[in-house]
Amino acid sequence: MAFQFPSMASAFAAERRVGAAALGALLSTFACSTDTHVGRADASAGPRESADAADAADGGSVVTPAPEGEPYAHLDDWHLFTNAVKQLPSQDVIPYDVNSPLFADYASKRRFIYVPSGSKIGYSPTEKWRFPVGTILVKTFSYLADARDPSKGERLLETRLLVHESGGWAPHTYEWNAEQTQATLNAAGDVVDVEFVDASGKTVSNGFTIPSASDCRTCHGKLGDTDTLGGRTRQLDLDHDYGGGPENQIDHLTKLGLFDSVPEPYSAREHLVDPFGTAPLFDRVRSYFDGNCAECHEPGDSLGSLSGFWLDYASTAPDQPRANWGFCKQPASAGGATCGKQFDVVPGEPDDSIIICRVSSQIGKVKMPPLGRNLVHTEAVDLLTQWITGIDGQCGAPAPVRDAGKPASDAGGPASDAGPAPAHADSGAARDL
Repeated sequence: MAFQFPSMASAFAAERRVGAAALGALLSTFACSTDTHVGRADASAGPRESADAADAADGGSVVTPAPEGEPYAHLDDWHLFTNAVKQLPSQDVIPYDVNSPLFADYASKRRFIYVPSGSKIGYSPTEKWRFPVGTILVKTFSYLADARDPSKGERLLETRLLVHESGGWAPHTYEWNAEQTQATLNAAGDVVDVEFVDASGKTVSNGFTIPSASDCRTCHGKLGDTDTLGGRTRQLDLDHDYGGGPENQIDHLTKLGLFDSVPEPYSAREHLVDPFGTAPLFDRVRSYFDGNCAECHEPGDSLGSLSGFWLDYASTAPDQPRANWGFCKQPASAGGATCGKQFDVVPGEPDDSIIICRVSSQIGKVKMPPLGRNLVHTEAVDLLTQWITGIDGQCGAPAPVRDAGKPASDAGGPASDAGPAPAHADSGAARDL
């Protein structure tokens, strides 16, 4: 049975750029305190009623971290919110957003960060930021009952915490009850049956998957090796309304004194773009890859590193081999999930490209990404289809197989997997910028 969506005065707009005027006005007083298109409903908190802002101002709750290894039974016990149902953060808890969010079955997300008083974030222009022990990253997932009309209410699903303990980052997930009154610790995970109306007016049914603690560590790493996924400059370098109009998030954190060094000016910083915005096509594709694929598909010891299919921002730069992002590349470790096709990306032929098949699939063995997705991200499929359609060049004959079902290894680089050079020697990725 699908959950009913209670009518909430706090329901937020689906447009992720909508400013949180009342909430921001409150937060901007702290000295130191973390799409209208479908598929981009990762909204900043929408405008709140004046009574909500008054509630937050009167609350003045102080964050109370749980003892290490002993998470509280209920979300409220952390005091991260003055009103968790309305997602009004406590003092020293800062809302933020990201440029290229990870798709989560069209769920909306609210993000917050808490950094202990007196602590500093280790800033880096390109690498993941080094958050101090005691940092808490907060992310709440929800569905609007009707993406066309936020006044019809929303269903809070879960609030995830990533807590930086002395031994590494510890994930804790709190599941919201059907009554929308309380979120309770759930380490085992769950599936929540829910219905919502999307921006096109279509009613969608989904079994939203709440991850177990082990699921969280699949992406964030085992305890001791855990890390954030999006805590870096290129993801957080965008505007947010803290009450006085749009303000760059990194500049705001700098003003609050939260970095151990002064970041470069905006013009010199690396930043992703909205994958479904108006930036050049390949910039949007690179940003989508970096936000949705790169945590596994990057060089090093990541889960997908041996595939040679590298989709992190550096590996897809115009001066890098096109084989990095799959140009005429036979998969090295697809586990048989090639959809009967030969190459990851076939220039000009999206229907012949393995990547399109995998991002379009809902089959567990085939779909990409393999976790956190039941529904097809239609807008992402359209984005990648448009990109592949415009790529120049052609693939040569596939390399001979070594034995049944196993293509020759292609991890050696572009010389072994890109096929003959395309007719235009300077075409390919550079042409798609």
